[in-house]
Amino acid sequence: MELSIIIVSYNVEKLVLECIESIYKYLNGTLFEMILVDNNSTDNIVDTIPKQFPEVHLIKNISNVGFSEANNQGIKAAKGDYILLLNPDTYLIDDSLKKMLTYAKTLDSSTIITPQLLNTDHSIQTSVWKDKSLTVMALELLRVFIDRYPLKEYTAPQTVENVAGAAMLFPKSIIERIGYFDSELFWMEDFDFCYRLRQQGGQVIYFPESSVVHYGGKSSAQNLTLAYANANISKLKFYEKHSSAFRTFLAETIIFIHITSRLLLFMVLSPFNKNFRSQFSAYAFTLRKYFRYILQNDRTLH
Repeated sequence: MELSIIIVSYNVEKLVLECIESIYKYLNGTLFEMILVDNNSTDNIVDTIPKQFPEVHLIKNISNVGFSEANNQGIKAAKGDYILLLNPDTYLIDDSLKKMLTYAKTLDSSTIITPQLLNTDHSIQTSVWKDKSLTVMALELLRVFIDRYPLKEYTAPQTVENVAGAAMLFPKSIIERIGYFDSELFWMEDFDFCYRLRQQGGQVIYFPESSVVHYGGKSSAQNLTLAYANANISKLKFYEKHSSAFRTFLAETIIFIHITSRLLLFMVLSPFNKNFRSQFSAYAFTLRKYFRYILQNDRTLH
């Protein structure tokens, strides 16, 4: 088995079916398997998949175990020499996956590859970032983003620091080297995976010769509250895991300022728009979650 494609789904049935259809359309001639891990969706995906795609290996969770742990389940079940983690809100428009796999076979076995991600209008989507340094997080308070690579200039494969987990290809042997995805992280699991590989001497490559369309944020948009909370708490967990106590304290301070400043902003704006009220509610929950994490070491993702 050359390739195992792992897709994690949560209430995105239509998008999952579109994704799987595109894979079978463009990945012919490759010996691959597809593993769908469903995080207890309330749609009909667990009934639809066996009918429309009986060859897909379906793992049905009885609860939402999170994106990282669901991917770990898929990796453990995988038989392929290479693993492709693919978001359910992606789809192929050409034979890009075949190009990626061919390229991967020419590289060292400790390499992660990601394709160029495209928006639905086929413009380039931001999908590659530098490390989340304290300076980067501080400037993000002012909406200044200095951690993004100039992807429009990248027309050939480039070594980078971190890539989005929306489409990530790597040899399964990497797991033996650095371990599985950190199930305590949500939103920073791809950063953590790339970081650990680089710490072990591996490399991460952006491969713009392949393209995958990515809607982006469809599952998280269904629950903005949890999305904001998990994104911010995962940054704290990442710093706690990889940095000194002092740098972790600085990260806690920056994230606290980020949460409270957004909370105050949307509190002022909330009377004028339903979306602002939703944002206010999400940041209020995130602040409560922040204090539970700091004061009670509450590490849950929900």
